[in-house]
Amino acid sequence: MHAETPEEYVNYAQQCEAVIEDVDPGFIVCDSVFEPGRDAIMKSGRKYILLSPNTFKDLASAQQGKDVFKWPCPGTGYPFPVPWYLKPLNTIGFIFFAKWLLKYDPRHKLFNKVRNAAGFKGNLPLYQPKASLGTNFLCVSHPKVEIPGKLPEWLTCCGPILLPVKSLDTFDMELYKWVMKRPTVLIVLGTHYRTSREFAENMLISIRILLEKRKDVQVLWKLQKYGHFDLTESLGEDRDDRLRIVDWLKPDPLAILKTGNVVCFVNHGGSNSYHEGLATGTPQILMPAWIDCYDFAGRVNYFNNGVWGNAKAAPGISQPEFTKALFKVVGATPNAPEAVKMRARCKELADIVTENGKREGSTVAAKQIWEELQVELAKKK
Repeated sequence: MHAETPEEYVNYAQQCEAVIEDVDPGFIVCDSVFEPGRDAIMKSGRKYILLSPNTFKDLASAQQGKDVFKWPCPGTGYPFPVPWYLKPLNTIGFIFFAKWLLKYDPRHKLFNKVRNAAGFKGNLPLYQPKASLGTNFLCVSHPKVEIPGKLPEWLTCCGPILLPVKSLDTFDMELYKWVMKRPTVLIVLGTHYRTSREFAENMLISIRILLEKRKDVQVLWKLQKYGHFDLTESLGEDRDDRLRIVDWLKPDPLAILKTGNVVCFVNHGGSNSYHEGLATGTPQILMPAWIDCYDFAGRVNYFNNGVWGNAKAAPGISQPEFTKALFKVVGATPNAPEAVKMRARCKELADIVTENGKREGSTVAAKQIWEELQVELAKKK
């Protein structure tokens, strides 16, 4: 979780301490994965609440007891329920990670040694027992669209917490008109992901196969390259306005999803991307590249709101596998039964997590933050 040295980490935490001392807040909202900030808050003794980009499954595993082994181990992408033949490996995964990291990993030990010497007590905040922290957590899960488990009282499942974005037609009218021309496949593999030439060329072959079969469909691809390469030769002479490849999107991808004309959202399986697709009722193809993304790849299979597009090739790509995923989600025809069924399922899940457009995760989170703030202010009167 930390690319910095232990000394740099402590420096960050001490800077957070200085900010807290200077601002003198009555209540603090902190990102749950911002560990230097959490260390500073706990050392200050201030009241706080943690806002997490993670899911119920990530946060409440310790509260499940032996039932946790029914859940897929993080980073595996195993299906839920875990089939019998994967249970031994799944159990080993849970136990090995916990034992190795917390007891034997030398870097983890060094971080704690340097932290503790600077006055930051206990283990790194992410690995401290959540039930003993005396604070509440807010997460982006919705209790009705989540893997079954015991929900602890300190955790509020707000539902997808999305950025407020301008509608696409007010932000970029030209792009809006293009997106609304035809059913659109949106490909965005994350801000930090860089695509290799081999990966891009395989993906392009799949896209061309789809566009050849479905003349009524178009593709918008945000391609951030690893290194310098040109796909012009791979495009050949078939180029038309149905395929747009850009290195950056001016509007937030959520604004494009909210047009309602995206029939497939290809993403890397990050929490924000997954929950944006979930909340807008958009079928997804997930191409996970990092450990925390594999859980969402398993989720789309479980909830039937998408497809894991590189299950056999992750973190790379297999052109035949990705092509198959595209046709499963988009359909070989506009009324392909499997694709129609998936679109209906995605709409059903979106209606659940948004309560038919009446619920926003950000509002649920803001309400709890406000209520806890009022409690703290009342104590000072």
